[in-house]
This record gives sequence, structure tokens and C-alpha cells, in this order.
Amino acid sequence: MFEKGAQSGEEMVLVGIGVSPGIARGPVHLTTDVFEIPELEEIPEDAVEREVIRLETALETTRRQLENMRDRIASEIGTNDADIFDAHLLMLEDRSVLDEVFSRIRKKAQKAEGAFYGVMARYVETLRRIGDEYLRERTVDIEDVARRVVRNLRGTVLELAPAEPHVLLSTELTPSDTAVMDRATVLGFATEGGSHTSHSTIMARSMGIPAVVGIPDLSTRFHTGQDALLDGYGGLLIINPSEETLAAYAVTRRKKAALDRHLREMVDLPAETLDGKRIVLSANIEFESEMSEVHAWRAEGIGLYRTEFFFINRASLPTEDEQAENYARIASAAGPEGVIIRTLDVGGDKLHSLHDSLNETNPFLGWRGIRVSLKRRKLFKSQLRAILRASAVGRVRVMFPMISCVEELREARSILAECQNELRKEGVVFDTNMEVGAMIEVPSAALTADTLAKEVDFFSIGTNDLIQYTLAVDRGNEMVADLYQPCHPGILKLLKNVSDAARRAGIWTGVCGEMASDIMLTPLMVGLGFAELSMSTPQLPMVKYAIRKLPSARCVALLDEALTLGEASKIRDRCREVALEYYSELFVT
Repeated sequence: MFEKGAQSGEEMVLVGIGVSPGIARGPVHLTTDVFEIPELEEIPEDAVEREVIRLETALETTRRQLENMRDRIASEIGTNDADIFDAHLLMLEDRSVLDEVFSRIRKKAQKAEGAFYGVMARYVETLRRIGDEYLRERTVDIEDVARRVVRNLRGTVLELAPAEPHVLLSTELTPSDTAVMDRATVLGFATEGGSHTSHSTIMARSMGIPAVVGIPDLSTRFHTGQDALLDGYGGLLIINPSEETLAAYAVTRRKKAALDRHLREMVDLPAETLDGKRIVLSANIEFESEMSEVHAWRAEGIGLYRTEFFFINRASLPTEDEQAENYARIASAAGPEGVIIRTLDVGGDKLHSLHDSLNETNPFLGWRGIRVSLKRRKLFKSQLRAILRASAVGRVRVMFPMISCVEELREARSILAECQNELRKEGVVFDTNMEVGAMIEVPSAALTADTLAKEVDFFSIGTNDLIQYTLAVDRGNEMVADLYQPCHPGILKLLKNVSDAARRAGIWTGVCGEMASDIMLTPLMVGLGFAELSMSTPQLPMVKYAIRKLPSARCVALLDEALTLGEASKIRDRCREVALEYYSELFVT
């Protein structure tokens, strides 16, 4: 059933998450392309080799399609986004996956569609159970490739987009869907799924297409042809906008355009409060290709380099030399501010050459992060040696994820010392004073920060996991997502405990979780005395603007007040009041 308001012509406002800025207005085009998951289908023995040939042909067709998309994106918006399709191409070359598919076809006499999709679906399901939300989102990329291969096997022709300008509504968009969009006709898009860090939304930002995600039941609420206004700033989809709404958004467009110009003009200015407190703003990255955006927005180095995708979705683990070359390129490109390299932070079940048929019922609380590294020393030492070698060509720091006790930290440092001794004996140059840090992302680490601070040179707080583990909330579970509260008094007290412990020990603390980029919470981040805030590059200019508008003394007073309020909603409201007092222009609606 369609929504009554939308059908009657009344204005209807839906709230999602703005992931690509901009405002668009046009008729709705609701995508009707539905992917039918192939069933496992047995075939006669004499048809097996024909299925193998069909799959090989489909893989080659898919490879050409991905190469064409990569080349098109590279020419239109740059190699940064085109590299996404290099990762897709690697999935087609993973011999461990393909060998399993061909084995299924031959040994079990299965049709290619079901055999291929069945293997890929198992990898997707495994990745979905990962503790790191950012990595779980990469399942869309695997599904994108898998569905494209199946469509090529079936000879399916995708639905053609209309030639007239429109606002696209879809259940979910893959990187491939976004890559083939015609910017002259797709004015903006809204989806049910997706996030700020999904590859489709990263590409939308590069292409200048306004986008909103997280709006449920689009396919059942609306239909093609309805009038729509999309607000990528505020995360709104407005169906049948009134004349008053349209007039208000005309004003908003002008204000946002002026703000965007100002943010770009201040790109070279420091992130410094009105009374001179300096805060380092650095970038979270996953791929080397992201360095162009890091430089464009003048991030002060890399506050978090995720190394997980250097290890998974490939047939074999990376060698020490491969890692060292990659880390060295990142370190060199990062400049004097350098890079903080997080050691492998992924469950052992994602490393298929190591998992030993590991089947964890709760991987969020299982074998992941530093726990994997300490149990797989050869793997850990290979990565540490590579990081040390990279430190010879640029400023490199290393940090260990998911530290829960001082014993883990000491053992990790002991293994690092082993690597240093080995490299000395081999005559390999490295930074003998390389800084070592611990990620604070579980409550036990936050509560014992005074002990951990004696063992490291810095802390980096992963607020996403710290909130999840402290509040026992999986924000991906819609049944409890509303309980995921960054302003919970317990979270605030843990953050202050970590900051105070670091200060007493004479080390610095950074934040690399989403709290670092939430401009509503910037006054709290300043008040807590964090030396560094690290985030994805699109958030950097807004956070810098907010910091430059704030007096640090006011932020300290806010923190003191917040610690007495006792309720997450009250703390959030006070943060909002302070944010609006000093930089209301960032919340233009």
C-alpha cells in the first residue's frame, strides 16, 4: 500500500542520513530491478564442461565491464574512485574462491549460477559477522560482483534509467550502479540501505550527486512520477514539497553555497580554538588512493590506516615485502605529520588460510584484533617488520587494536622488540624511536587507562566499539539501535578517564571513531582535551570550522556541566545548544 499522504498530494517528509551534500528536486524514478538469488540446480554429468565454459565466459565479460567502468570513472572523477573497481577485479581473480566454484560444478554437477553465487554468499555472510562496521559494509562490493557475474550468466539486461532528469529511489545501490549514473539525469538518490562510508556514497560525493540513505520501505511507499525534493545536507526526502518548502530550500541553497565556498577558502587555516588551543585533524583511510582527498582537505597526516583489506578478499596473505612497500608509499605521501598504522583488526575467520574451521557464535566478543595477532605470531611479525621498514622513509606510528588488558599490550610490545632486534642484525634501517599506541575501544581498557598509559606513547579511542561494548548495543540491530548513545553518561565518564590518565602520564590522546566527526559533539571533544581528531576526509572542513569558532574554556565548562546531567538526552541537548551558539551556520536547513 502507498502512503496516504504521498498519494493524496500532501507533503510528506522522511528522515534518513545525508551522505552526499546538495539539494535536488525532480520527479521520482523508482527502480524495479530485482535480483533473483539463484537456487542450487543439479545438471546432467555431460553438461558439466558446458557450465564451466559458461562461467569462464561470464567472468571474462564481467572483467571487461568492470575495466570499462574503472576507466570511465578514472577519466570523469579521478583514480581515487576508480580504484574501487580494481578491488572488484581482484575478487574475480581470487583463485581460492574460483577453484571452489569450479570444483562444485564438476564434482557436484551443479549449474554455474547457483554454484558461483553459493560460494560468494558464504563469504558475504562471513564478512557480515565481522565486528568492524566499516568492514561489514564491504559486503555490498562482493555482492555487486557476484550479482554481475550471475546476470551475465543469465544474459539479463539491466533496467534502463530514464533519459529525463529525476530523483532515483532504490532499495540499495552498488558501486556499479553509481558508476553508470548519468549526472545530467540523476539529480540525486535515496536508498533504504547504505552508509556514509559505503563505496556507492563515496562515489556520489565525488560525482557531486546529492544522496540520502537509511529511509525504510521506499519501494512500497512511493512510485515513479511523484514530485520529490532531496536534501543531502539534512538527510531528508520530501515527497510533494509545498510551495513554502520550495521557497525555504531556495534560501537554503544560497546559504549552503556560501558556506561551501567559505569552507574551501579556510582549508589552509589551522584547527585552533578562539583562545589558541590547537587540535590536530587527521584522516581515516583504507586505500592508498584516498591520499588525494587527504591532501585536498589538508588533513594533518593519517590518524588511522586500516590494513584489513590488505589481508582479506585475496587467495593468499600478503608478504612482508608487499606490506612494506605499501606502508612506505603511504608514509611518504603523508608528509611530516605521518601515518598511524593499525595492525590487523579482523576476526581470524576472515583469514581463510588461518581459521582452521573456526566457527564462532559471537565473533564480536571472540577471536579478533590483537587476539588474532598474538596467537598468529608469524603473521603479526611479518606485519610489524613491514611497518618498521616503512618507518625509514617517513613518520610512522603503530597502534594495537582491541587491547583489553596490560598483559596483551606488553606481549605485543615484546614481539615488536623481537622484530626490531631481527632487523638490526640484518642491517635494515628503521626508526628506533617509532611511537607505539593502544586503541581504547573496550571498557576494561578505558577503566585501566592509567596502567596502559605507562606502556605506550599515545592512545587512540575507537568510540564506535567503545560505545557498542559499554552499552551492549549493536547499532546495526534496529531493535536496539536507539540505545546506541554516544552521549550516555557512562561513555562520557570513560572518555574523561582515558583523557585524564593520558595527561597524567604525559602522553597524548586522539579519537578515531565517529564521535570525532560529529560537529554536535565537537565542543565535548575540545573540552575533554583530546590532542587529535581523526575522521573520513569529507568531515574535516566542518569540524575545523567548528573548532575555530569555539573558545576552549567554554568547552571545558560544558564538559563539567555534562558530567552532572546524568541523562544522554540532556547531555546531547546541551551540546547542541553550545554548537548552535557558536556555529549555527553549519546547521543551515
